[in-house]
Amino acid sequence: MKRPLLIIGLISLCAFWFYFFYTSYGFLFFVSDQQIIKLVLKENLFAKAKKEMVVEVAKTQQSITQGLSLRHALTSTTGQKIDGLLFILPKKTIQQFWMKDMLFDIDICWLSGSTFLSCERTATAPLAPLNNQNLTIYRSPAATNLVLETAPNFLSEAELKLKPFFKW
Repeated sequence: MKRPLLIIGLISLCAFWFYFFYTSYGFLFFVSDQQIIKLVLKENLFAKAKKEMVVEVAKTQQSITQGLSLRHALTSTTGQKIDGLLFILPKKTIQQFWMKDMLFDIDICWLSGSTFLSCERTATAPLAPLNNQNLTIYRSPAATNLVLETAPNFLSEAELKLKPFFKW
């Protein structure tokens, strides 16, 4: 009698741990820089996906600083077509981004855990991309450590109300 209860307890504990780990984004520590992952937008962890995106991860100081600068389109560092670039930043603070050396317009979406805070729609590339004078600074509306850059209006307002989940 004790053995089946112990097994059920262990299975329940593992299921709880998996759910907590997945929904708290603890697994982002195991994603590597420049890795291509899928970002899935859905209503909750168990719901069917409403939209899937292929994103590249920027996690090191060098790749965070570089971002999408000097790229001609949304492509990974290896040339694969992507839907966005996901920045995993070391601290959860007010983040600041600019369009230094950008060659195309983007949306900058600020995330807090599994919630989109807001999206800066159509952050405009400078008219003279390599002349980085007087660049606009875009700030997150609240503390965050996840930022997603996509093509302008790639995500609809309805999709921004969904929860992002990652799989790789």
